[in-house]
Amino acid sequence: MSTAHSRVALVTGAGSGIGRAIVDRLADEGATVLLTDLPHVIDSLDTTALPPGVETHALDVQDATSRGAVIDTITERHGKLDILVNCAGVGRDARLTNIKDEDLAFTLNINLFGAFSLIRRALPLMKAARGGAIVNIASRAWLGIFGSGAYSASKGGLIGATRSLALEVGELGITANCIAPGYIATPLSATLPHEVLDKTLRSIPVHRGGVPEDIAATVRHLALEGSYMTGQVLTVCGGRSIGDPTSR
Repeated sequence: MSTAHSRVALVTGAGSGIGRAIVDRLADEGATVLLTDLPHVIDSLDTTALPPGVETHALDVQDATSRGAVIDTITERHGKLDILVNCAGVGRDARLTNIKDEDLAFTLNINLFGAFSLIRRALPLMKAARGGAIVNIASRAWLGIFGSGAYSASKGGLIGATRSLALEVGELGITANCIAPGYIATPLSATLPHEVLDKTLRSIPVHRGGVPEDIAATVRHLALEGSYMTGQVLTVCGGRSIGDPTSR
């Protein structure tokens, strides 16, 4: 694999929150990082605040033309790709008995189909790098969350597909893993109703919510140091997935 200061990374859904923290962490390690997000998000970024080595590019992961354009850009500028982090995701959801077909399709297209379509396009560039790391950001929701069937299905599918992918690309020196975050303080999670947020925070054994940097640190390990770890799911949730400690 390439040395630390010559790696090229692509991070989707990176305009804010977890994705932006991942970009900053990889850039701090000396990687050249392509920060991608929807066009209106990219247009609103303050590029003067970005770390050195960060490039920006508009990407709608559910659009085949957009996926192809970002891969073409990496090919022309760098000729290889060492790290791919699929962080783009949506949570349009409802109970399975109520969810609309278009909302189910929208969630699956971005969280699952879009991620794996991008992986297929990126693999030739990762082969050119003679190894690399694919990190897919799933969710603790893959274990099941009431009223979140579509989102849970998309993240569970992402985990299953990643494990199969690991079997296919291991001989190429490419690892493929998932990170399943629990509650992480982001602008999106801040919109939760107060009573839901309070109950969630009280149920975390380490007595705090996670921050985007917690996920970024785990991505760094998998991308830069975890060459013997593949096909795994790292649940970063402060212990909440162990069980419900609220009865204490």
